[in-house]
Amino acid sequence: MVALALSAVLVGAVAGNLARLGDPVRGLAYLLLGWSSALVVGLLARRAPGPAVAVAAALSTAAAVVQPVPPFALLPFAVAIVLAFVGGAAVWALVAVGAAYAVALTTVFVSDSPPQAVRGFGTMAILLVALGSGAFLRSRRAREEEEARLQVQRQRTAIEQERLRIARELHDVLAHSLSSITVQAGVGLHLAPGRPEAATEALETIRTASREALDEVRSVLGVLRGDEDAPLAPGPDLDALPLLVEDVRRTGARVVLDDRLQPRPSRPVQLAVYRVVQEALTNARRHAPGAAVEVALARDGSVVTASVRDRRPRAEPPPLVAGNGITGMRERAASLGGSLEVTAHDDGVEVALKVPTTEGTA
Repeated sequence: MVALALSAVLVGAVAGNLARLGDPVRGLAYLLLGWSSALVVGLLARRAPGPAVAVAAALSTAAAVVQPVPPFALLPFAVAIVLAFVGGAAVWALVAVGAAYAVALTTVFVSDSPPQAVRGFGTMAILLVALGSGAFLRSRRAREEEEARLQVQRQRTAIEQERLRIARELHDVLAHSLSSITVQAGVGLHLAPGRPEAATEALETIRTASREALDEVRSVLGVLRGDEDAPLAPGPDLDALPLLVEDVRRTGARVVLDDRLQPRPSRPVQLAVYRVVQEALTNARRHAPGAAVEVALARDGSVVTASVRDRRPRAEPPPLVAGNGITGMRERAASLGGSLEVTAHDDGVEVALKVPTTEGTA
């Protein structure tokens, strides 16, 4: 832009001198003023766009007054206006243009020469185009900056959501597996002296549970590391629920499964239902050992429902503490547009999940 402005000023000066062979002083003054204006724009417009447009306005306007035709001296001023808008100095540009307009209007009203009036209006038109161009470029840059900010925000939100998802998966896997291992270890220690075969069975269950937990944790960590060879098996669906119930039963819990959820919902909904049931069974086994647990899955129109209720007579309702498990279950439900309620009854605790779905079978 600066090179273009300098070239235009030189061409204008030469043309003006050719048109005014008898007045070389005016041509020289035009050349110095126009070139100085272009140099100011080139040196200051990027670092100090406000002062640059003010100085360019003074020099270019003076050059235009010295030699109105051709109006090449206004080009550095026009460039400075655009750069001022882009650089956030729009007020400076508006004030400078206002001052130049005042000079141009004065020239129009004072002069009796029609060509002089036309040149004044031409000056105002050139500055108006520069203002429009600067405002357009500033608006476009603002949109680009806003889009970039929103993109960064979307990326951060996606990262946070993925972190929460991974944290929930790790919590559900480890909580269930470690709870099962703890129970089986206690059974093995209790039965080892008199029934070594039962202790051996408990150890086998511990080995299976620990291996499955390690496999799932390894899969999640592999994804975090970006390991292409990491196992990416999909999460469990509702067809794996009977195996989960049977695993819990082997720890001594009395679990009844009533699965009437047909047709099956989408896989994300199935995974959410499975994890909620898994966490609820883990909590029941931890806080109400020996209690009968009822698991019921159903569909109420377009809403998938799942409830897990443990029943054990108590003198008073059990306290409810919203730990990581309950928080994770609620986050799972909310991520699918559903809800989760944990209710304490006189004879136990009920976890109720509702997830809307309009999809057919998975």
